Amino acid sequence: MKKVFMTFAGILALQSMVYGQRYTDSQDSLKNVQLEQVVVSATRAGKNTPMTYTDISQPEIKKNNAARNIPILLQNIPSLVSYGEDGTGAGYSYMRIRGVDASRINVTLNGMPLNNPESQDVFWINLPDLSNSLQSIQIQRGVGTSTNGSGAFGASISLKTVGARSEAYGEASTSAGSYNTFTSSIAAGTGILKNGLSFDARFSRNTGEGYIRNGFIDHYNLFTSLSHYTDNQLIRLSYIKGKQRTGITWEGVDSTQIEKNGRRYNPAGEYKDEAGRRRYYDNETDNYYSDIAQLQYTRRLNDAFAVNANLSYNHGFGYYENYIEDDSLKFYRVPAQVIDGVTHEVSDLIIQQKMDNDFYVANIGADYIQNNWKVNAGALYSRYNGRHFGKRPWIQYVAYPEKEKTNPDDIFENWYHSKARKTEVSVFAKAEYQWNDRLSLFGDLQYRHIHYTLKGEDKDFKMMDGDYRYDFLNPKAGVFFRPDERNSVYASVAVAQREPIRSDLKEGAKREDHKEPIRPERMIDYELGYRYNTQQGLYFGANIYYMDYHNQMVQTGKLDDVGYRLLENVKSSYRAGIELEASVPLFAGKWRLDANATFSRNKINDYAAYYDMYDANENPLYDENNKARQQKEEFESTDISFSPDVVSAVSLTYNPFSALYFTLTGKYIGKQYLDNTSNDSKSIPGYFVSNFSAGYTFDKTPLGSINLQVFVNNLLNKEYVANGWSGTGIYDGFKSDYAGYYPQATRNFTARLTVSF
Repeated sequence: MKKVFMTFAGILALQSMVYGQRYTDSQDSLKNVQLEQVVVSATRAGKNTPMTYTDISQPEIKKNNAARNIPILLQNIPSLVSYGEDGTGAGYSYMRIRGVDASRINVTLNGMPLNNPESQDVFWINLPDLSNSLQSIQIQRGVGTSTNGSGAFGASISLKTVGARSEAYGEASTSAGSYNTFTSSIAAGTGILKNGLSFDARFSRNTGEGYIRNGFIDHYNLFTSLSHYTDNQLIRLSYIKGKQRTGITWEGVDSTQIEKNGRRYNPAGEYKDEAGRRRYYDNETDNYYSDIAQLQYTRRLNDAFAVNANLSYNHGFGYYENYIEDDSLKFYRVPAQVIDGVTHEVSDLIIQQKMDNDFYVANIGADYIQNNWKVNAGALYSRYNGRHFGKRPWIQYVAYPEKEKTNPDDIFENWYHSKARKTEVSVFAKAEYQWNDRLSLFGDLQYRHIHYTLKGEDKDFKMMDGDYRYDFLNPKAGVFFRPDERNSVYASVAVAQREPIRSDLKEGAKREDHKEPIRPERMIDYELGYRYNTQQGLYFGANIYYMDYHNQMVQTGKLDDVGYRLLENVKSSYRAGIELEASVPLFAGKWRLDANATFSRNKINDYAAYYDMYDANENPLYDENNKARQQKEEFESTDISFSPDVVSAVSLTYNPFSALYFTLTGKYIGKQYLDNTSNDSKSIPGYFVSNFSAGYTFDKTPLGSINLQVFVNNLLNKEYVANGWSGTGIYDGFKSDYAGYYPQATRNFTARLTVSF
């Protein structure tokens, strides 16, 4: 902390020394903006690209930033469903777009991949308060244009961090809210100096208790950026440091637990002491440290041609710490312990499941805009090295040597250990050709080669060695037609392919027969859209999509010969829907109504579910070959889990004058099934949630500009759940369903004060 504050003191001192040497020429500022756009041009769609996308600017990000993670900040985007495990969205937060989960959503930061190569997921909690360092966001729904990193299999999100400002600045912000949630940040920058240099930095801290028991957060984030501008060149070195310590909330609760202990109950870390009293382990946590360093080089060679080259290094280290009650020591590779003549095969333990990874990326790109052509091409090489290992820092029953009170035979260390390496080489080229004033054509071709190796053992001591290679060719094409200044239509078809994630592959590698390994998924995305725009701000959009899946990977419940649950490829499934958007200015522009709605069908054809079988005493049943018995249920057509048929949002904003606004929003999510059996007993009812926000800016004060914001979340105090899990068992011949839920916070408040100078 001392180093952080010294850094900011140095920034402020530097500002005062160079205050009279700012870089303010408007023509040069325009060049800087153009250079900034080249940084993310490879991953973003333009105004004539025949794809479905939403752009979010920095003012919109700040206006909606109520100390929540990015999935919650984006909650009003079309077709997007988000939720927070802690009930508020300040802790673990997730999103689905068109029902597609986070492992199938490509995310880039300044054009470089952010998804973890093994899980293909982005854990937003590992980068707390990242939104405060963002300049813009673009969300492409469907396959979208070619991007860097993991396959965009339903959506892609392009994040752009803030660029340098023309003048020196400083900013301090603090917010306080329900459940003792506090966020504070301080930022400063030199502006662009006469020599073209600029330095920007931001530090933020987030703490809170969460709505759910043990849903606390203790996070900090540091963002720094050193840039150098010339007339046609930008060089930038940026660094992001994230540290998070979060209470574990992933277990959810079933209806019986809610009825007995209330909506805020969380069983994580629960145990009974020697007197039989219920206790909770106070360090049931997820801990993660992330470091992201990026070096960006952009040069505009002439009015038509620009190049960029980038290097990125992501390092992550983290672990879960859990209290385990009355479990078999054998499962944790600990021999039975004999203490005072008593043999202990079962014990309480504290375990840590750890990971340590390094992710190296290099990519180059080129932009060409001349006459009727807009061409973008790029190449990427990445290498990921990861380790997974476990430790046992405490065991209740340990037989120490008689002469030495030391830990015997490293009993607290080596539990399991595995490592992985994943390399990727990809190239793409995409082009837009303006046929005439009304018609443009689009083509895009991407090639990806992936090589992934796994070595070592999993937590159950089964070896999971494997070597996997994948080659994907992903073509895309489309047409954009603008008959006049207000109307436009577009159509596109795109192919996406995606390799299995680590958890998909490791279970297959552990199988003794290695039969039918999980295969890559493939999807063809068809999009047809219409947009209507006026200079007065009236907008209407409609987009029809059909996402045709082949070999989609889903959980069926089926076990292999040694009892592992299998992810299986289903041959045929699809998502089809229509997305509607509208923005209407009212009453001379002082009011604005924004609304969107998605109506969809999400189906799997010829699906089979498998249920475990038990006797009347809940003991598993086995056949003559000692294989767990299962009952099969077949479905000709069934709904895809977590894919509501209706998703909609509406907001009404009132701006009586520029410094003051009031916004009322509402979000409706239709019923979601928790598995692929279309069973109402394993579903989440549809829900509607409304929020209110207001802000006022004092432009000229002795301190600078002062902005006040108030957020009221879940305005109508709705008790609802936004996510869950489920299962089915056959007990003594009778089918029994069970489910768990993640309750969301009732009405809660946040207030923010920001001073800018």
